[in-house]
Amino acid sequence: MKKGFQLAPQDKLVERAYLVGVSLPDSSIAKEKEHLDELQQLATTAGAVVVGKTVQGRTRIDGATFIGPGKAQEIKLECERLDANLLIFDSDLSPAQARNLERILNINVIDRTELILDIFARHAKTQQSKIQVELAQLIYTLPRLRKLWDHLSRQQGGIGTRGPGETQLEVDRRRVHERIGRLKKLLKTFGRRKDILRKSREGFPVVAVVGYTNTGKSTLMNAMTGADAVVVNQLFATLDTLTRKIENTNHVPILLVDTVGFIRKLPHHLVESFRATLGDIAEADLWLHIIDASHPGFMEQMEVADQTLQSIKKSDVQTLYVFNKIDAIDQDIMVGLRRRYPDAVFISAKKRIGLDELERRTHELLLGKNLKVEVRIPAGDGKAIAKITGLLHEPTSSLVDGYCVFAGMIESRLAEQLESISGASVRYLF
Repeated sequence: MKKGFQLAPQDKLVERAYLVGVSLPDSSIAKEKEHLDELQQLATTAGAVVVGKTVQGRTRIDGATFIGPGKAQEIKLECERLDANLLIFDSDLSPAQARNLERILNINVIDRTELILDIFARHAKTQQSKIQVELAQLIYTLPRLRKLWDHLSRQQGGIGTRGPGETQLEVDRRRVHERIGRLKKLLKTFGRRKDILRKSREGFPVVAVVGYTNTGKSTLMNAMTGADAVVVNQLFATLDTLTRKIENTNHVPILLVDTVGFIRKLPHHLVESFRATLGDIAEADLWLHIIDASHPGFMEQMEVADQTLQSIKKSDVQTLYVFNKIDAIDQDIMVGLRRRYPDAVFISAKKRIGLDELERRTHELLLGKNLKVEVRIPAGDGKAIAKITGLLHEPTSSLVDGYCVFAGMIESRLAEQLESISGASVRYLF
């Protein structure tokens, strides 16, 4: 009986995983082998030891076992030889396919989505991320219920909760639906808090660090802001949003936001569950799309990240491609990348190479030469009002509660002079 994918305690045997990929006519064996390398990283991140892997070429998916009964028997013999106790598929399995494979192989069988959800559960630290992960897990598990919900019975008393004539499976499903409803309500509360937090950021440009998982986003965050984001060579090390301020020579603080990375075949319901977190990306004024230039499949990773971002992208947001880890690539490759992506920035966050150029381009895209500002000054301060109107281009003004409120444009090099006017409250508009 399936018990879920859980890291074994240290005093017990670690799960020994065998990986399976399938190459359909729209792909290739070589491409699927690359995908299995990523699946191996995921399995290792989740605490499993990968003891073997295989890729099968098929013209179509087998409805009963995904890979066909002959291949299933072949894998059974290989798992017995390698003493594997966990089979991980790089594709999503239907509940029936997973059950049929477990009967044939007599070991635990999970798919890519279940593995990713397990990793998210391990790395969730804040209450919000834990709720988001649990919601995604319940949505995924709902069609796969097999009377394994004793832990929910402990959360809710079993006596008095069962309607007349209900089967245990119906009771389980009802409990899961009720839990999903409660979690969605909690996430709405977090969403409202996020909206309040975002309003407090008005007047500051927001830059979101986005991209494929494990491309060096947190390392860049630390390098640019002095933050203490977790940096490990692991997929999905960061799930929670981290926001830090960058001070710059234009005297306009920039807020840099780091959040969860993307991955190939990222489960749709996981994206939906993390909508509140991804909202920080949606509200940004600029995206820094970080790409691991040293990864052989970086172009596919770029495409995956861009496709994921399309579902949350604002029409007016700008994207700056940032190729990271250039210290790990050959000069010839570097020349080719610069020729192919002339508008991109090339850096090594770890070695702090190219960060000045990245900061310059970020300011250029966000601020340009002119800044849009709103200035409040007491209406009776004629001297200060004269200075403000002298600095602003084509200012407009209004009187609000004894204050003159000016709106206009100012050259970025003059922003410091504006901020130094006594009694003036300056807000930058983006």
